[in-house]
Amino acid sequence: MQPVTANRLDRRAIPYSWATPGQKAAAVLWMAEHLHNHFPTLSVTELSEAFHRFQPDLWESSAEIDLDYVDLARLTQRLAHSPRVPDLDPPIYCGDACYLAELLDYLKQVAIELWPELKAGPLGRHSRLMALIERLAIGNAVAERVLWETHKVPLRAATDLD
Repeated sequence: MQPVTANRLDRRAIPYSWATPGQKAAAVLWMAEHLHNHFPTLSVTELSEAFHRFQPDLWESSAEIDLDYVDLARLTQRLAHSPRVPDLDPPIYCGDACYLAELLDYLKQVAIELWPELKAGPLGRHSRLMALIERLAIGNAVAERVLWETHKVPLRAATDLD
């Protein structure tokens, strides 16, 4: 059984069990460098212990040993739930989650602004349109939590359209 070659010709996967101690040490240092800002209270030793418990595949290129993004994200999630890690401020959300939260918040604000005008006009009789606007104006609890926890906007009270 040979290691799986990545789509890019300059990288190859090395299963954790096949990696040398030097390759594992290089991967731990790479991981510690990438996660230090997220987990400043964890030492390299604690990060190393988490890495060895998780046993991810390593990716080797001519320049470095690193981890696949999906494995790094899973390891990050495990570390975030560790009792050794205090609540993170701000918590970790990927850029896509923050973008979607900001988009939903924007749509909520637009819907709130449009509601009175649409309700009073001829479009107010279109129940599906009004249901969509009402649903957008209510907002999304997950989006609001992401925005609040990343300090992008204060948590707002529920919206009453009537």
